[in-house]
Amino acid sequence: MSNRPILATITGEYFQPVRLHYQVFDHSGLLHALKSLRCVNHDPQRQRWVWLYDHEARRLRFKQSYAKISKELRPIVIGSFFIRTKDKLLLDLRSCLRATLAIPFFDKHIPRSVARVTEAEVVNRLFSADDDPQLTPDRIFDHRPDTAQSPEHMLRGLCELTARIHDPLARIQIALEQIESSSRQPLPEIERFNVHYYEDGIKGFATFLAARQIVAEQHWLGNSGYTITDAIQSMIGIAEEEQRSYSPGRP
Repeated sequence: MSNRPILATITGEYFQPVRLHYQVFDHSGLLHALKSLRCVNHDPQRQRWVWLYDHEARRLRFKQSYAKISKELRPIVIGSFFIRTKDKLLLDLRSCLRATLAIPFFDKHIPRSVARVTEAEVVNRLFSADDDPQLTPDRIFDHRPDTAQSPEHMLRGLCELTARIHDPLARIQIALEQIESSSRQPLPEIERFNVHYYEDGIKGFATFLAARQIVAEQHWLGNSGYTITDAIQSMIGIAEEEQRSYSPGRP
């Protein structure tokens, strides 16, 4: 177990950066949408647009609410937009919760005909508060290689592996063995995956990140062998217990 303090955000979450990738269809429309939001300001010095915990964003629920944050610290930056090309927009966030809140928030304020979120990257570790005080998500994502391990990538690999096996039961057995083996492998330091918010809503995205949070926390505590499978089993157990607790007619 590490005795070092964990780096956290002012809004109360652990510093575990997430980067959202947006495909831009209308560059001028994007600029108009950003300029229309009072909670988004242009930062020409760093060539970014900052998302502030203020105005339209004040009602977002973080562990540390807007009212509990010292006036001297307001407004705080909860996200940074970087326009890399006319068709590519990045949104860097310092926590999984901020990313989960950001997608539906900007879906309300940026028309889908203008831009859509397509992919995300997450850092699968926590950081010490004793680390570099200038550490930012863009420094991490821009200078470290990412590893694409999306469910779609794994599914394609399974299809290729089982394509020449004619016995259905044998195909299922091999697929299950591969899934089990993959789930027991350590997560990459930075993981990239597709986002299906427009088809499935935010729940799947939130669950994906929540599992990574659990793994990162366990590794920080010294449980280096803890895997994503362990995290999912823990989440299922908690969900089942909550369901039993709220079941109608429970004595």
